[in-house]
Amino acid sequence: MTDHPSRKELLAVVRGGLTPEREVAILRHLYEGCKKCLAAAPSALKLGFGLEGKTTVKEESAIDAAIRRAFKTATRHDQHLREQELEAKEAEEILAAGGVEAPEKLPRPMGMLAKYKALLARSWSLRHEDTASMVYCVRLAVWCAQVLDPKQYGVERVFDFQCRAQAELGNALRVSDQLDKAADAFARARQLFELGTRSEFLEVFLLNLEASLHADRRRFELACINLRKVLRWHQRNGDLHLAGRTLMKIALFTRYAGSLLEALPILRQSLEAIDGKRDPVLAYAAMHNELALLIDLGQFREAEIKLFQLRPHQSHAGGCINQLRFRWEEGRIDAGLERCDRAETIFREVREGFLGVNRAYDSALASLDLSAVLLAQRKAREARDVVAAAYKMFMALKIQREALMAVLALKTACEVQVATRELAEQIAKYVRRLENDPGARFEGEE
Repeated sequence: MTDHPSRKELLAVVRGGLTPEREVAILRHLYEGCKKCLAAAPSALKLGFGLEGKTTVKEESAIDAAIRRAFKTATRHDQHLREQELEAKEAEEILAAGGVEAPEKLPRPMGMLAKYKALLARSWSLRHEDTASMVYCVRLAVWCAQVLDPKQYGVERVFDFQCRAQAELGNALRVSDQLDKAADAFARARQLFELGTRSEFLEVFLLNLEASLHADRRRFELACINLRKVLRWHQRNGDLHLAGRTLMKIALFTRYAGSLLEALPILRQSLEAIDGKRDPVLAYAAMHNELALLIDLGQFREAEIKLFQLRPHQSHAGGCINQLRFRWEEGRIDAGLERCDRAETIFREVREGFLGVNRAYDSALASLDLSAVLLAQRKAREARDVVAAAYKMFMALKIQREALMAVLALKTACEVQVATRELAEQIAKYVRRLENDPGARFEGEE
């Protein structure tokens, strides 16, 4: 228990009316010797702790009854929560094995809290594989949270459950590029947070996800402000690993803001803090981010060393999309080190791979990289066809006008046979930068 009970709650320990969980938490807090709360406690409660005069038989009986009642009901409550945790693990296995229709296969008698926990876990596991199913599972979790019994869990705790579900819905919508709907879900999560226990742990969880939405909306300064608060909380609680995770995100958003040199030392600081045994997927992500940053900086020799070090950890990539990104980085290094034939093979593989997982934008961007190495090998006709297909794809995606015009310029240059590798690389770099900085100017502009 990290917060202090109110005077109203201290009185309710004697009179009744608190949830078993909250009642036991307050009693344990008092037994730990919090002087502030013991001083604020009503006389009857102080008597029970031997702090105020002699107690009458009636007063002792009232205190004893309150404590027995609290721990008896708390025991039942703890047993219920343990049962829900076991059922949640069973539900996670059903959801993982059952495909799209798996939620319908969850047993009807299964507790709603167990279903809620399992659906959130399943939704999170799908974030790199199937964003539509991710959203579907978390919407079901939102419904489960809405029907939890306030008498069983407490009104404020139910609001906490609902807050978390709405926050995860916002994140799922963000991952699937529905940013306006994501913002609405996060706004609802904030309302529910204020109605709940206002747990600092839950706020940190919310701040983390809100930071990701800020970043997707190109508000990198706001994202980093959120994360600095999260970082202080982890440092204050002595969790070096989670502090490292937060530093990794700060470095990532600093990179997206265009400050590549500033991002590199922050990222390396995060790598020192992250515990790879505790979370190998996170450690992989941090190493991959360092690799990508070195490539963006044009430090291809060092990037190749990092690629070699990262390769044995690919089983922790977190899904086929991240494995494709690893392969993409490999191609960019080959291109940077003038191994254009190898880069061509990789970029073709990556382009088709992204199409296979419905990532048309990434496929089109990989096509720009492919066109550059084709031009370097004097394969102008193939480059022209690749750029034309990429332009058509970008048109269908309705990408930012400035990016589309840059790709159109490359397409035109290919058509009139004046396109160069340098131009293709500049335009690919510009389109990448526009992803995170809509106001960026093309290097060739005055």
